[in-house]
This record gives sequence, C-alpha cells and structure tokens, in this order.
Amino acid sequence: MILEPARKRRPTEDDSFIGIRVGMLLLVALVLFGGTGDLAMRKLLPGLYRRHVSGDMAPGARIIGIARTAMTREEFATQAEQSCRRRVGEDFDPASWKDFAARLSYLRVDATAHADYEALAATLAPRASVVRVFFLSTAPGLFEVVCHELKAAGLVTAASRIVLEKPLGSDTESANRINEVVAASFQEHQIFRIDHYLGKETVQNLIALRFGN
Repeated sequence: MILEPARKRRPTEDDSFIGIRVGMLLLVALVLFGGTGDLAMRKLLPGLYRRHVSGDMAPGARIIGIARTAMTREEFATQAEQSCRRRVGEDFDPASWKDFAARLSYLRVDATAHADYEALAATLAPRASVVRVFFLSTAPGLFEVVCHELKAAGLVTAASRIVLEKPLGSDTESANRINEVVAASFQEHQIFRIDHYLGKETVQNLIALRFGN
C-alpha cells in the first residue's frame, strides 16, 4: 500500500496542545469504539492497565468503552479484568486493578445510529476541557460515519484527537478515501494512524532478500 505524504502547511494557533495537566500527565478521556472487541480486550486494555500501574495515567483519566452490545459498566469491567488477568499474567495485581477499574465506564452506542451519539455527548459534557481521544478499533468502513457523527454531535473540539486502527485501506485509492473522510471532521494534527500491516510483505521477505543478494 502506498500512502501519499501529508502536505506541508503553516503552523496555526490550533496546533498548541489544549488540555488539563496533572503534574506532567495530560488528563484525557479515552473513548474506545469497539471496546468489547478482540483488539481492545487482548491488547489495548491490558496495555492501558500496565500504563496505569507504571504511573503513566493522570488521576481522573477515564476510559469509556463503546460498543453495540448491551451490558452494564460492571459487566464491561469484569470482562476487561478477565482478559487482563490472562494477558498480564503474574504481574496482575488485584489492588492496582481495583484502582484501574474505577477509570472504566461503558456506553452502548451503535456507530451508525445518530441518536446514540447524544448519550455520548451527555457523558462527555461535564468534562469539556479534558482532552478527548477517540480510538476507532472498528472496521474501516465505519470511519466515515463515526467521524461525521462525532462532529455533528459537537464532540470534535480543538482538544480532540482521533486514532485510526489498521487497516487504513488496501491500496492508494482506498487509503486516500479514508484520509479525506476523516479530514472532513478532524484537522491533520489531530489524527493519529496505526497500521502495522504497512510494509508487512517487505518485512516478511527480509530473509529472502538477505540471502538472495
């Protein structure tokens, strides 16, 4: 997959990072779309738990799981705990988990349902000055509708960030399309892309390249 380099632009006042800091740590609300999915449970939540234990998360930072599944906050926390226990292994600490679980909340949202974003807006409203990080651990086909609905609900502010999880298209055309639809709601400096499949075939062929030359 070939991605065109981002166009250079002049820095603006919007580039300054807006948000509340607790000491050296930025206070954030991480809104995790696909919060009950395989990636969230196997990788993201265990990784966030480790960051909590390491002291890398500010007091008051929240993690809001978003998915279509109907469940309570307690059920979501229990599912996350079971996954973290398996993934973290001997380093799992029940006392630390209790503190981490207090950061967790859950909201049932159908990503394609306009009305569901009103509940998300109401949840985030009391903490409007906190940096909102929308992590899209979803199918790429949902990127456009999620970004559009977030903007329509007034949830995209100067303090918002969005993280796109792979795959970010299958070729240049589809990758550019994703860039275009996300850019309609977020500025480039607000967008973070994760695609560890980029260059995957090249990496897999390193041994062949090494011994073939």
